[in-house]
Formats: sequence, structure tokens, C-alpha cells
Amino acid sequence: MDPITTIILAGGKGTRMHSADRHKACFEINGRPAINRAIDTYRACGIERHIVVVGALAGQVIETVGRAHEGVIFAYQAEQRGTGHAAKQGARMLADLGYQGAVLVVAGDRLLAPQVVEQLIAQYHNTASDMVFLVGPRGQSELGHVLRGPDGAVLGVVEHRDVVTRKALAHIRRLALDDAPDLGRQALQVMQEALSDPPKAAIAFGDLWRRLTEGELLGAQDILGLAPEARVVFRMGNAADPNFIVPAEQADRSDEANQSVYLVKAQALYDALSQLSDDNAQREEYLPDIINIMAQARQDGRPMYRIGTLKISNPALVMGFNNPAELLEIENALRTREMPHPVPQIDLGTTYRPVHEWQQIVEAAEHNPSQPLACQFNEKLRYIYGDHPELLVERRDAYRKLLRVCAETLGAERPVLLTRAPGRINIMGRHVDHQGGNCNLMAVDREVLVAAALREDDEVHLYNTQPDQFGPRRFSMSELLAELTWDDWLSLVNSDAVRQMVSRNGGDWAQYVRAAFLRLQKSYPDVKIRGLDMVVSGSIPIAAGLSSSSAIVVATAEAIVALNGLDVRPRQFVDLCGEGEWFVGTRGGAADHAAMKFAQRDAVINVGFLPFLVGEANPFPEGYRLVFCNSHIKAQKAAAAREMFNQRVACYHLGVHLIRGLYSRYAPLISHLRDINTRHLPLRLIDIYRMLLKLPERATRADLMALLPEGVLRPLIGPEKASDTTEYPIRGVVLYGLAECERSRRCPEYLRTRDVAGLGKLMRISHAGDRVVQHDNDLRMHPYRGPASNAYLLDLMADLESGEPDRVLAAQLHLQPGSYACSMPELDLMVDIAFRTDGVMGAQLAGAGLGGGVMALVEEDHIAGLEARMIEHYYEPRGLEPAILLCIPTAGSGVIELETHKRH
Repeated sequence: MDPITTIILAGGKGTRMHSADRHKACFEINGRPAINRAIDTYRACGIERHIVVVGALAGQVIETVGRAHEGVIFAYQAEQRGTGHAAKQGARMLADLGYQGAVLVVAGDRLLAPQVVEQLIAQYHNTASDMVFLVGPRGQSELGHVLRGPDGAVLGVVEHRDVVTRKALAHIRRLALDDAPDLGRQALQVMQEALSDPPKAAIAFGDLWRRLTEGELLGAQDILGLAPEARVVFRMGNAADPNFIVPAEQADRSDEANQSVYLVKAQALYDALSQLSDDNAQREEYLPDIINIMAQARQDGRPMYRIGTLKISNPALVMGFNNPAELLEIENALRTREMPHPVPQIDLGTTYRPVHEWQQIVEAAEHNPSQPLACQFNEKLRYIYGDHPELLVERRDAYRKLLRVCAETLGAERPVLLTRAPGRINIMGRHVDHQGGNCNLMAVDREVLVAAALREDDEVHLYNTQPDQFGPRRFSMSELLAELTWDDWLSLVNSDAVRQMVSRNGGDWAQYVRAAFLRLQKSYPDVKIRGLDMVVSGSIPIAAGLSSSSAIVVATAEAIVALNGLDVRPRQFVDLCGEGEWFVGTRGGAADHAAMKFAQRDAVINVGFLPFLVGEANPFPEGYRLVFCNSHIKAQKAAAAREMFNQRVACYHLGVHLIRGLYSRYAPLISHLRDINTRHLPLRLIDIYRMLLKLPERATRADLMALLPEGVLRPLIGPEKASDTTEYPIRGVVLYGLAECERSRRCPEYLRTRDVAGLGKLMRISHAGDRVVQHDNDLRMHPYRGPASNAYLLDLMADLESGEPDRVLAAQLHLQPGSYACSMPELDLMVDIAFRTDGVMGAQLAGAGLGGGVMALVEEDHIAGLEARMIEHYYEPRGLEPAILLCIPTAGSGVIELETHKRH
């Protein structure tokens, strides 16, 4: 029996996934990358040798596969010239090894059920075929049409667009032969109905399209000449008739679609691939053409190859995806397949209680704590908030107020579910989650509480315990969906309808509730998510950098998931909440939502991104507190602030593109900024500083146009404007990002070893990278610009080469601030006040900047001193109410569950 090797095609860009930083095959499906799931299946079926063809985002694919599967061979496709060209790269490696077994050629995002692979192998061997490929029912699919001769033998495969084009041309020929009136207009209408996309129609119909769209009057003979008979049929030779033709209408009636999974004898594959041509409009080599080449190959007038098909009628057994919507559908299908028994959901009997029952439990928790349910409620509060008596009293009062408003608005008999989501603070890893960096996150004791009651319809009615600030709102899911595109989530959030909604509603609190509902409904298209009546309460300062808006999304999502019985794994929940928030106009990562979901009481968790990974949790240092000081300057998400945030992110991407261009040998290994380090690349730190020297310190659009192609620049910095004089501080931003990635990676070690002084030093350096001014000992303000000059980098390089331990240590990457510069003078003042206070180990910006607040790591015995200095030097001179919060690390978000029958 022939051995089998796979050639897995993962070189394409997968543009319809709308992701610039994640390869299509690396998208996770129920927590595991698609390509790794596929290799799992092949190995389970006895196939042990695998060649993965990589191209775009090669480093990410190699890292993703390499972490999960040893011994995989990688072939590099330098140019994306089609699936056939990609297969050639893998086949060339096999040919060089003298391999003569069987080859399974399949796309990296194709997911086959194990029984399909086993049936394919069995048919290949049992029929002594040279090739067996998978076919499925065509239905409305746009996959290639499988054509057969009168004897049932495979003649070949023709692309759906070719069939549509030739059918249209056949129709036009009939009109011309009948000398139809207004022939040009009718011909153009036929072509437009066949292919509605003008650029595609121009390629498909060629001169006929061009001349008619330019208004040229064409007669019947002109049109017949531009649409000759040869262009309305397919020539598919067979054993009986080498010139056998198939009319386009007959091809359209084929009920079989090519599923693009091929099991082929190695030598037959080598021969067929060598005959592929790129003589087509896209100048690409198409893998399905090997079927036609092999089907029409003759030797002494007889077919050279035996070709078979395996028909799979159940589409759930052979799945692939081209866009986020299809990916979500696959996740749902696999979830059903892999979990034959329902996943246990939250027992609503322990959580969904009439408002008056909840009120009785909360009152008893204070006045009769030995009562079983009261005892459980108090235990739940201690589990969430820790053993902090004042905080426990405050939180009990918050639940009491929430339930009182519930009774007034929904009625005391109405059953409700209680959910919560804490605010969060990021101790280290600012501005780098979207670059694949790490964050070190802690949930805080300010939170959003939700009481939610199911409705029978799909309406959502919102109430708030602070109605003067957050008035009642209501919306209907069906009406909302009717306004929006629904092909995939990215298309939805980028649509004109959503842009107008964001512009119209601004930061209205209901938008964040809509975001959660829409994202979950999009993820579960087979479940009609029911509406809710919701009462919301919040203690997180607004626009202060503690993620109050994200907490609304998370608390709402917890209620939707529980009350609709959705099976959402925690990691998936985080991703959905992060993506959901794109609906309000931002394009952030999922760091905030990860902190809220995965937080542990009294601990700091390290979270990685791209892909999302929850790392170690370390205790918050004993004897210290994290103090948050609100500047009372709202962290605006208005146009000017968004423009600055987006400009900084663009600088990251511009820097990565420039480095990949300057160091092309490393380009396949660099998918994100975080990949530029001495662990991932065969480089020394001095080489990274040399890389930075080659980046422009600042660059205008004109400068960038001389360095990068328009296709790279336009998505990052937008269309050219005559008045555009924006400068992009590329080098300083990239240096900040590389250093912050390193700081955030090292942070858990400082926590684990209780090196509070070292952690405080990291905080000081990190803030220096965001500074815009600095203050002397008398708190007088002076200009500040983060170091990123040629001289600065040359000095670092000299320090590294000096051999002197102190100089070498000082030149390490994590000790360099860089220059991101998203602080404000007021925030820098608050940080400098903290630095000049006894017992403060470190202080820095909290949140993304341009408003909000700062955090300080301070010894518990010196908190009062910090508060006094902040009041004296910041709040009182400005006539501001002091807003200083002592942050207590709490547990992550969830539903308040009590066990009805538990006894104490």
C-alpha cells in the first residue's frame, strides 16, 4: 500500500477574512487553529508526513503549526501565483526526495471529517486509481462544476464563473442570430445580470464588454465576431472523441461541485503540475486544472490515468471558509459534531429568581447571615471581592440599590439574573495588545452590575440606577438587523449604516448593549436570541481609563449567554466581546475583556494576544496597593483623539513594513511588531538597534510614498489630502512598542519574585515613553521628547559593545522608554507628584492616554501621604473634587449563582 504525504496549501493571503495580521489557516475554530485541526485529522487517519506551503504571513503559520506538530516540513511560495503554483512548491520538495507514494493535496483551511479521509484513502487503493478527488452537491455553490462524459467518466472541472460567462455569451449569440431589436442594450444587460461586478465582467467578457460600455453601436455580425461559438462551449476530450464538447448550458446542469481535495499518485501529480499554465486573466496557475490535464491525457489513444470521485452529500463533513461568517458557521457545526450531549448550562434555578427573593437574600446577608441563602451570598461576595469588610458592605449596598430599581421598573415578582463585570487596570503592556504583545491585567473593585429578565420577543429595554445621566433606552433586534449588512462582522461594523449610527448616537450607553447583542447573534445564527429587560448600575469612573464601556459589554454578554443557554467558552467569550465593541466605532483588541473575564482575586494575570493566550497569574504584592488618581479629563474618543491613536498604530505598522522590506530574509518570520526580538529572530540586540537606525525618526506622507507602495500606505494613512502635513514619529513609536513588549513579557517575573522595586522601575520607564512634559522638584513644567535620535541609538550600541556590565545592562531593550507620547501635561504632573512622594515605587499612565488617570504602586503605610500630595498639588489648585481610588484586585466577571439546597 502506497504511503501518503499531505501537501497543505497555506500560502495565500485570505483577503476575504479582512485580517491583515492573522493568516486564514491560523484562525481558531473552537479554540484550535484551523490548520492544526486539519493535521490532527490526517494524523488520526495514519498520515504522518506533511508539507505545508507557506507564503503570506509565513512566520505565523510556521509558528502555529510548529507549536502543535513536530516534523512538519515547510515549503515557501515566494509569490502568490495561484493554488497550482503553491502545490508545485510542495511537490518539488517531494520530487527532490524521490518520493513515489500518494499525495493528499488540500487547502490549509479545509476541514474534513475523519471518515471522509478514510473513505478517500480506501477508494484510492481499492480502485487502483491515479487520482480520487472529492465532489459534493452543487446546489447554489460557486465551486467548480464537475463534467462527465456519456459513460460517466470524468472529463474535467470548469470554474463557475466560466460557466456563467459562457452561458451569457451563448444567450447573446442567440440574440444576434435572431437579429433582436436594440441588440447592444440587450447584450449589455445579459452580461450585467451574469456578472454584477463591473471589473470582473470586464475581464470575463473582454472587448465585447468594453466596446458596449463605451457606447459603441455594434451590429449582429460584430457581436457574433466578439462572441464566437468557441467561447460558448467547453472542449473536453475523452477516449471516444478527443474533440468532445460540452455546451455551457449542459455544464451548468452538472449537479457535482469540486471540493478541492485530491489524493493523487506522486508521479501523476508531478506530470500534471508541470503542464499547468497561467494563461488566464489573473495570470495564476489553478490546481483544479490538474483534473483536466489528467482526464484528457492520452497514450496510444487510450486514457493515461484512472480518475475517480468520492461524493460526500453531507456538507458538514467537508468544510472550508473564506470569510468570518463562514468561520462562525463552521464553529457551530463542529461544536454540534464534537459535543453529542448538550453542554451543561448555568442552572437558572439557582440564579433566576424573583426580584423580591433577591432582596430578601441581600437583607438577610446583613441582618441574618446564618440563613442558608444569605450565607451563600456572603460567601460569593467574599470569593469575588476578598476579605475587605468596608468593600463588602459597599457592594451589598450596590446590589440592594440595583434590586430596588428593579422592583420599581420591572416589578417585584419578575425573575431576574444578576451579572457583574469589573473595571480593569493594565499594570504593564500599554498600547501593545494589538501588536501581539502581552498585558498584565488586574480587575478592580469598581464594576458594572446588571439585573436581566427574559422577554418573549426580541426587544431590549434598558434602565439605569442613574436615570439623570443614563436615560431609558429600547431597541428591537429584528429592526436593528433589518438596517444592517449581515454577510460578516467586519463588513457589518464597517458599513455605512453602522458609521451613521455611531455618528448619530456617539458614545450613548445603549450602543454598548447593542454591540453585545449583535455580536452574539452573529455568532449564533441558528439561535434567535431573546430580548431582555435590563437594569444597569455602575461604579466605574467614566472615560477615566478603567474601561467602563467594555464592562457594560461584558456584563451584558454574561446575561445574554446565560439566559439564552448559549455554549460560549471563556476564550471565545473574550474574543466576541472584543469584536463586539467594534460596533461602537473603536478597533481595539480584547485586553480589557480578557482582564474582566479571567481576572483572579488578589492577582495579576499575564495575557498574550495574536493568538489569545492566558498565561500565569501572580499574587499582587503584599503590603502594597495600586492607587488610581482620576484627572477629571475625559479620555475622549472624538475625532482628534481617534486620529492620534490611529496615527500611533499606523506608525507601528509602517515600521514593521519598512523593516520587512529592509530585511527581506526575515520578512516571513515577522507578522507583528512583537516578532522583532532576539528570541524569535537570529539577531543580537545590537542588530535590532541597527534596524531602528534605518527607520525614519519622523516621516511625512511624501517621505513614506518614496519608501512604501501605495497599496501598503493607503489602508494605514488614508487617501492623500492636499493639506496633509502630518508627520509620523515612526522610530520613537516602534522603539516604545518593542520595549513595552519586552517589559510586559518580563512583568510576571517581577511579580513572582516580589521585586517591587524592579516593577516600579518598569512603570517609570514605561510612562517616560508616553510623556509629553516633565516637572522638576518644584513641579515646574519643562518640555520633554522621548529619546529616539541617531545619537541615542548609537550610544546604546556602544554601551552593548563596551563589555562593561553596568553599561550593557542599562542598554537592554526593556529599559528604553521610546516615544509613544499619548500622555497629557496634567497626567505627567500627577505622575511626577507621585514620584516625589515617599513610599511610591512606580507610577504611570492608566489606559490609552489623552485623558483619564494615572496609577501609582505605593506602600500601604504611605497611601495617605500620596492622597494629601495629590490634593495639594493637583486637585485643589484646579478646584477639582479629589477622585482617588484604592484598587482591590477582584475576581472576574460572571453570574451570581446560589445553590438552592445547600446547607451550612
